[in-house]
Amino acid sequence: MSEPAPEPVSESDTPPAVRWLRRPVLWLAGVLLAIAVEIAAAPFWAPAVMHLLPWGAPPPPLLPTAPDSGLAARLAALEGARGDQAKTAAELQQLTQRIAGLEAKPAPPAPPAADLAPVQQQLASLSKAVADLNATVASLEAKPPPAPPAADTGTALALVLLQIREAIDVARPFKAEYGALLALAHDRPEIAAAAAPLAQPAMAGVASRAALADRLRQLAPQIAATPPPPTRGWWGRITRELRSLVTIRRIEGAGQTAEETAVSNAQRALASGDLTGATAGLDGLSGPAKEAAEPWLRMARDRLAAEAALRRIEALVTAQLGGAPTKTGAPG
Repeated sequence: MSEPAPEPVSESDTPPAVRWLRRPVLWLAGVLLAIAVEIAAAPFWAPAVMHLLPWGAPPPPLLPTAPDSGLAARLAALEGARGDQAKTAAELQQLTQRIAGLEAKPAPPAPPAADLAPVQQQLASLSKAVADLNATVASLEAKPPPAPPAADTGTALALVLLQIREAIDVARPFKAEYGALLALAHDRPEIAAAAAPLAQPAMAGVASRAALADRLRQLAPQIAATPPPPTRGWWGRITRELRSLVTIRRIEGAGQTAEETAVSNAQRALASGDLTGATAGLDGLSGPAKEAAEPWLRMARDRLAAEAALRRIEALVTAQLGGAPTKTGAPG
């Protein structure tokens, strides 16, 4: 059988001494319980307050942590920028100090005015010397050159005439020789007048005698050709066409025409050196024959005029030299 449960004791049944002793015991038990709880939680709160207590140990040193690479790069860039700013500020300060020093310096004194009087005097003297020199040159140019001795002038003229004759013989121009002739004859107007016909041949030359003979041989059939009498009808037209294709010229004999005779005589005279006779023979022609001979006659007349002028000049030069005139020209 089980024992019956004890009945609860009522507070009023407890004696007063016991009730007074129970309260301090309960309070002490609460305090002890709080202290036990604090001690149990010491690992959590003791490290934070232990160093504050007189007997507490100092807190352990903080362990270094690994640096952040991005933060370090930014710090380095900031330090570099700060260094560049400091360097730029220092340079600006130095430049400002230099500008202030330059502004503080007094302006250099103005150079003394140069004395230009000696230079102006020299320029004036040089200008006067140049003017005198120009006047001297002008006066020398205005004066005719001194005439050389007559003998020297005559000798020079004779040499120039020889050169002109050689040029005429080979049918070449002689402009330089003609200029020298006029320069040597500046004080001899008669020689200058005699040389006037040589002005045009000196520029273009004149035909040689050999060229004139060859040209006359080429023109002889045209000069000696006699135009046929006018005929009518078809037979006359055929005859004219045949005559234009074939030219027959009689060289000698009683049957020669006047034109053929004149051409033959001119060729014989030219072969013997008589250019004047050959020119005179052809100059007496008329009509178509004269027209055909006219180009040759112009070349022959030009050569005859040049040779005649050269003979007159040679005679004057020979008289100046005091010798007897000599026949130096080619046969007519």
